[in-house]
Amino acid sequence: MLKKNRFIFIFLIISISLLAINKYSDLRKPAIHSTAAVLMDASNGEILYEKDAGISYPVASMSKLMTMYIVLDLLEDEVIDWSDHVTVSENANDLIDSAAKIPVESGTILTVQDLYYAMAISSANNATIALAKNISGTEEEFTLLMNEKARELGLSEGANFVNATGLPDAEVENQMSARDVATLAHNLLTDHPEVLEAVRLEHYYIESFGIDLYTTNRMLNKHEDEAYVKEVDGLKTGYTDAAGYCFVGTAMKGDRRLISVVINAETDEDRFSETKKLLSYGFSPFTF
Repeated sequence: MLKKNRFIFIFLIISISLLAINKYSDLRKPAIHSTAAVLMDASNGEILYEKDAGISYPVASMSKLMTMYIVLDLLEDEVIDWSDHVTVSENANDLIDSAAKIPVESGTILTVQDLYYAMAISSANNATIALAKNISGTEEEFTLLMNEKARELGLSEGANFVNATGLPDAEVENQMSARDVATLAHNLLTDHPEVLEAVRLEHYYIESFGIDLYTTNRMLNKHEDEAYVKEVDGLKTGYTDAAGYCFVGTAMKGDRRLISVVINAETDEDRFSETKKLLSYGFSPFTF
């Protein structure tokens, strides 16, 4: 009887301790004010935090993760090469004034490498369209490839691409859920870890034209006191009026890599402060 009571007492102590830890963990969950968010463990795809994560929203230039994935796939399969020459067409340059782009004239010839780094680092839309047309002939055909790859990678039925860039297209925009964006980033980092060679850079120089390109990811910049996080080494910002300020980030601390997604934050500063809250929560020992 005494042995049985001791067992019950130990069981109760363990149960109460676990409940207390879980309660503390719940209290520590970050207060995220953006429309949707996700925090994922990159080692296994486990979702550590989510807010409206299954609802599809406009995602702006975070769409370029899919373009990057396809480009890296084709490089790996030797269908294209970093040194291949690609013409920036008039169509690629015919963009709304606010669209990020490389400052080159239509007809300019650049390498796949220069276009890819311009897309990945400074979110250059003319570079993205030039790559898409080089691969598929037209951006429309490339978009079909993007949607096919989305199904292959396990993105939800709500994930839909209408162009390679994420720019508004006749009042229709690329859409993904926060969980879709995290899943895409997870696949990209798993299948093509070399993506970090580009997205961790603050600056890229196109030597042939003397063009300096700078990252849109303020979390990489040591001089950005409010945004900088030393563990962050990617990935992609996005903004349109419909999408708001978006960011899919990744960070490594010790042997743990996290993926964060913020959709429709109110300001440029907010998307990074929201990301900092997610990463702080994810790297806490209570989140393991």
